[in-house]
Amino acid sequence: MNESRTKAAAEDVADEVARLREDLAALKTDITRLVKSMRSDAGEIGEEAQELYAKLAKEGERSVRAVVRELEERPLTTLLIAFAVGFIGGRFLPR
Repeated sequence: MNESRTKAAAEDVADEVARLREDLAALKTDITRLVKSMRSDAGEIGEEAQELYAKLAKEGERSVRAVVRELEERPLTTLLIAFAVGFIGGRFLPR
């Protein structure tokens, strides 16, 4: 009787180990897919960030050129505007 219980327990343990191995194999597959997906997403985000940076850099250069051109074409007007903004800002800021 004891021997049959030992065999049954051994078979139960063997079944549990087999199921555990299957679960580990499935987990390994899932983790591999997850890592691949994350790498792909990170690559896409990196590309989008580079495109955004390039776009902002172009817009910044364009804005700087426009300001410089305005300064060269109308230096007195630009000086008066800068003085007015500084004067108003100085009035509203606490000392």
